[in-house]
Amino acid sequence: MVMRSFLIPTLILIFLFASCSSGGDDSGIGDAVTDSKPSSPLLVFPSQNQLCTTNVLNFEWQESTNSDGSSLIYILEIAKDNQFTNKVVEDVLTSLSKIVTLEKGFAYYWRVKARSTKNMESDYSSTAQFYTEEVPTSNHSPFAPSLVSPFLGQFLETGTTTVNLKWSASDVDSDPVTFDVYFGKGRDALILVAENATSDTLEANLSSTNTTYFWKVVVKDDKGASVTGPIWHFNL
Repeated sequence: MVMRSFLIPTLILIFLFASCSSGGDDSGIGDAVTDSKPSSPLLVFPSQNQLCTTNVLNFEWQESTNSDGSSLIYILEIAKDNQFTNKVVEDVLTSLSKIVTLEKGFAYYWRVKARSTKNMESDYSSTAQFYTEEVPTSNHSPFAPSLVSPFLGQFLETGTTTVNLKWSASDVDSDPVTFDVYFGKGRDALILVAENATSDTLEANLSSTNTTYFWKVVVKDDKGASVTGPIWHFNL
């Protein structure tokens, strides 16, 4: 009887201690803050497919948010191609706008990303394309095509025999556009497989496995202006 009386209070104390300890651990875990990347900025001006009336533009975007509470800076990029290999502006800013003077009569592409003081970067915003002021009544070339699918460098499933090549394109003058599509197994060995196509999708036959396929699209309007897109690739 003495032993039983001793064990019961002891077990109760052990249970209470464990309960308090467990609650303390959970509280500590809940209070931990994990750094995360900021949200992507949203572009405001110039907007997608805009024909601007000047070449002096005030680029604007919305503020990003980040859960760790640190301050943010923004990286503004403006280029003459939608791959951003020919950048004309790459600025680091603390504001949500930047006045930039560009050349007249050119198509430009721009995007923004945010970076926190903890060096966490957001994804890029969407890319917006626009034209700067040009001589009135003149024709503008179409914008460069954008890749839809397959995504750049994608590995297709083994046994795939055809693939739907898909892209998007537009013209700031709202001119009708057609497409010339080049396709092949080498970057320097592209063959014209569709000419003056009106659809933005083309089914291509795949004859070899363990192969990297390359393709590009030339966008043409009905007034003779054209633009050649970048070379894209995927793997089988």
